[in-house]
Amino acid sequence: MRTICLLLIAGLSACAGTAPDPEPELLPAQELEITVPSEALSLEGTLALPARLDSELIPAAVLVHGSGPNSRDAVASGQLNMSFGGLEIAAFRDISQALSDDGIAVLRYDKRSCTAAGGYCDNDYPLPGADLVVSDFAEDALAAVTWLGEQDFVDPQRIFIVGHSQGAALVPKLLADNPLLAAGVSLAGNYRPIDALLGYQLDFSRGLMLAAGYPQSAIDEQLASLTGMVDDLAALRQGSFSGAQIGGASIEFWLDWLAIGDARPGLIAAEERPILAINGDYDWNIPHDPELLLWADAGIETQLLSCVTHALNCVEGSEIGGTVDPTLLQNLGEWLLAI
Repeated sequence: MRTICLLLIAGLSACAGTAPDPEPELLPAQELEITVPSEALSLEGTLALPARLDSELIPAAVLVHGSGPNSRDAVASGQLNMSFGGLEIAAFRDISQALSDDGIAVLRYDKRSCTAAGGYCDNDYPLPGADLVVSDFAEDALAAVTWLGEQDFVDPQRIFIVGHSQGAALVPKLLADNPLLAAGVSLAGNYRPIDALLGYQLDFSRGLMLAAGYPQSAIDEQLASLTGMVDDLAALRQGSFSGAQIGGASIEFWLDWLAIGDARPGLIAAEERPILAINGDYDWNIPHDPELLLWADAGIETQLLSCVTHALNCVEGSEIGGTVDPTLLQNLGEWLLAI
């Protein structure tokens, strides 16, 4: 009899000590204003969070800007030699929304050179000093990656870097400098160094103007600034440039940018993590032939999208898309989620 009682009591105790696990809370999609500490500057930006369970670790991406004083939304009203007729493409806002809908957290921020004093961004950034170099933009992107990796909702095995134009060309460097990153994406990125790309843009612009019937004098006048930059960079390469600036930027800025481009092939050759390069066949800033072909020759997975411009929208005839191309957004999300 005593044995039976003990067994019954033990059974009751086991049942009493087992409680059902609470249902995880479903958190809504949201956008948060955040600051990211970087070198001598707090980057101001937006973190887009997808709908998710409160216990769920989610993938995350940092968006890295093209050249110029770009805001967190990376707004463009045209591309080289082409206006979008008053439309403004908020590329990073569109990408952020699409990836968030796919379940990926996205951090976008105002570029260091996009200041309120410059009339570009509404933030507290100081005007950049004369010592600004392209590597500073890379350090800011890496600071954003580090910040994301410290968030308890982020899957540390699935943090991505997605760069556009100049930011795309930084992707191999960013991967090499941070082992935390799982993969990188180049959107409208150049493989060749910046001086080779500017030489292409000069020749392309001359060809367009000649085809349009401009007299040579008008072509020379309109392209004088770009011609001067190309010539000055050639002299800088040869060690014969004696000026203090090229195109309004310091010699140190250009030397750094050239060095990053020169190192790109070696970094790609040594990289084992996946990289995707996407370019459009309507991109007048960065030609898919040869840039995307060079990415492919280096062993990188590539996608060529029809009608996509440098601003990442689609132009078909007289129809100009007002948002980032839907196919690009779909392909980007699917590729990242497959990592």
